[in-house]
Amino acid sequence: MIKGIGIDLIDNSRIQVLHEKYGQVFAKKILSAAEMIEFRKSRSPVSYLAKHFASKEALSKALGTGLYRRGIFPSKLTVDHDDIGKPFFIKNDSLLEVLKSISASNIFLSISDTDSHSTAMVLVE
Repeated sequence: MIKGIGIDLIDNSRIQVLHEKYGQVFAKKILSAAEMIEFRKSRSPVSYLAKHFASKEALSKALGTGLYRRGIFPSKLTVDHDDIGKPFFIKNDSLLEVLKSISASNIFLSISDTDSHSTAMVLVE
């Protein structure tokens, strides 16, 4: 049963401004330690930041918590990819606790972007 859906759309130019102004400080606020490793290798850091932030914001909407509540902090969430490139969230203790509280166990994530925008959609089941 679907427990929630969330979508987020990011104007990449907003992320570009934040990245230019705050650099690694901004990245560390929204990326997990594992994501920071990938971010440093990225050929398109603004796109990487935008897609990951959109994913985390969409998740918070699907869960109904919003960011920075009930342990849903961007830097504590990790987006990874399977062997064929499909994105997914790594389920940490905070995320598992929120999922349990809404009787959900599955999270589906889709991410897309263009040069100017990044978007993510999350379905929680």
